[in-house]
Amino acid sequence: MSDDLDQIRPKSVPLSHTQTNSARPGQRPSLSNLVWILAAGVGIMLLLAVFLVVPELVKPDPDAPVTVVAPAGNPTDPQPSTPAQVPLNDDSPAPFAAVQREQARAQAQEKLAEFVELQMQLEETMQVGAWGQAQLDEAKSLATQGDEQFLDERYPEALQAYDAAAVELAALIDTGAGLLADSLANGQTALDQADQQLAEEQFNLALTIDPENAPALAGLKRAQLLPEVVILMRQAKNHELAGAWQPAVDVYLQVEALDPATQGLQPALSAARAGKKAEQIRGHLSDGFAAMDAKRFTEARQAFQAALRLDPGNGVARGGLEQVSRGTDVARIAQLRESATAAEATENWQQAITDYEQVLSLDANIQFAKDGRQRANEQYRTQAALANIIANPDKLSSPQLFDQAKDILARAQRLAPRGTQLGEQISQVSELIRVYATPVLVTLSSDSATKVTLSTVGVLGKFDSKQLTLRPGAYTLIGSRNGYRDVRTSMLVRPDMQPLDIRCTETF
Repeated sequence: MSDDLDQIRPKSVPLSHTQTNSARPGQRPSLSNLVWILAAGVGIMLLLAVFLVVPELVKPDPDAPVTVVAPAGNPTDPQPSTPAQVPLNDDSPAPFAAVQREQARAQAQEKLAEFVELQMQLEETMQVGAWGQAQLDEAKSLATQGDEQFLDERYPEALQAYDAAAVELAALIDTGAGLLADSLANGQTALDQADQQLAEEQFNLALTIDPENAPALAGLKRAQLLPEVVILMRQAKNHELAGAWQPAVDVYLQVEALDPATQGLQPALSAARAGKKAEQIRGHLSDGFAAMDAKRFTEARQAFQAALRLDPGNGVARGGLEQVSRGTDVARIAQLRESATAAEATENWQQAITDYEQVLSLDANIQFAKDGRQRANEQYRTQAALANIIANPDKLSSPQLFDQAKDILARAQRLAPRGTQLGEQISQVSELIRVYATPVLVTLSSDSATKVTLSTVGVLGKFDSKQLTLRPGAYTLIGSRNGYRDVRTSMLVRPDMQPLDIRCTETF
């Protein structure tokens, strides 16, 4: 056997659960705790002596003779040729047993550490003495048994005791958490039912478990305000029943300042505000009709508009505004309508638009003004477009502009009424489209060296003479030749036009 196995030493065991002081900061440890601490210290010293000193004292002398005893058997069996190797100390454990012993010791220490951690967690977060002292004492007793077994080097039994103690503490923590959750829930229910006594009892119970619990502290504060909150809620409800909505809102706001989480507060406050709004709308409507009866139309309009700002869809307020318009703006509206009608008769569409817009500025809901403005705008835009075509007919050579002109003419022919001016414009544009839709034979001449390009058509190439069929209108001819300056010529295509020459003649 090697010297290394003889030197195996057990680790010191921190039996720290006996040193955990569950008293609150600032309190002196009790006598029983001092006894526990002293006993634990003595036990540790004895344990160190057993594991560190005694093995040295009983360690055998390596130089002492060793007596080998042959095993019993048949004397005729062959005997070994060399002496048998035997342990130097018959009292020392075998290597494998020593390893198992050390492992059991380490497992016991780990379980003890788990127990101590749970004990610290319990005593730091919960006042266990107020509700679970007996279970805590049982857990500590199990841990103490584990200590005794550990000191007697009965490590498996110590592990079992520590494990049972840890299980007991874990169950105690679960029990405390359940009690805390139940008391908080019961306290909240009592608050919702305005039961001050029960609410205070439940939140105080929660605080005996966790003195710093924020929900319990807040709930207890709310419970203490319950009498005042109940009185205010009753006052607000009485204001509602009397139709005094503003005082009801004011009292509900006082409750909100005291306890915004009061059961039923927010729905009641919303209902009171809705009642106040309805009362204000009724007041504006009443003021509006009273002012209209007194011919104070400006004041009446302001009252109905105030009602609509609170309730944009209020039909009574809209009807009131219509009556105001009829009562105060009838003459002005009639005058503007007459002016717009006269402007339409003379095809003065810009003036008609102005008159209709003034009517709509007085009342945006008057239908004849909406229809008249739309009609005048269509006439004005169409006549302006026709006038532009008449003033620039040569642009009709562009296929795109030609198609646009046809669309404008078709829209003009659908307009009603058709006044004299519009009729003349339609006639002129119709003739221009007819003329500009008829192709004209155009003859171009060049020098066979100039490359010719025609706008809206493309490259014509080099030629001496070329004939094209083009619609009447304005075109641009471009000539280019290496070593010569480009030439650009505008061409107006007309029936029976003369040939046109295009060539580059000026060198660089």
